[in-house]
Parts: sequence; structure tokens; C-alpha cells
Amino acid sequence: MIAFGSSQPGKKNAVGVAWYRPEQWQRLCEISIDKEVLEATHAEWVQNAERAVQELRRQGMEPVKVEVDVEELLQWCERQHIPVSGEARSRYAAEKLREILNEKRGRGA
Repeated sequence: MIAFGSSQPGKKNAVGVAWYRPEQWQRLCEISIDKEVLEATHAEWVQNAERAVQELRRQGMEPVKVEVDVEELLQWCERQHIPVSGEARSRYAAEKLREILNEKRGRGA
């Protein structure tokens, strides 16, 4: 769920938190090799994810919710020749976070 991104000097560390859509939750469970570690429902997952976001803030980090399209995640994993797992989901979220941060820098944000 959590992927570390980069930060700029003097700013909090940006930390990507993979964020899944409720309508895609079942599909994520279907394609993940570690489905036993995933919450049974999207609502349960949201509760745990929100707690993780709060904990990251308490630790002085800047959590960034990274929206994940499950089919894009699956395609990315196939290109990487890796199964959809917790590690893969974190790597994907980290890559997406870097894209978001680079895009913001490019716009001067």
C-alpha cells in the first residue's frame, strides 16, 4: 500500500499510498497472488488505509494518495514480468508518485 517517493530539501518526505477504487476491489483481489493479506472488502481496506495515512502524518511524512487503476497495474506488472503482489503494488505506486511529482515540478508547482 505504501511506497516511498522523493522529496525536495526542506520539505516533508512524500510517501505514495496506493488508492484503489471500490468498483475495482474485487478485481484487485482476483489478480493478486497475496490476496490473503488484502482486506475482505474495500470499506475495510479504506479504514486501514486512512489509519496508515494518519500514522504517516504523525511521523512527519507527507502521504500522497496515488489512484491506481487495477487494469493498468496488471499491465505494468506484466511488462515488468512480475506477479501482482504487495511489493509490486508498492513499486507501481512509487513510480506513479514520481510521475506526479515530476509533473508538478514541470508546471512550476
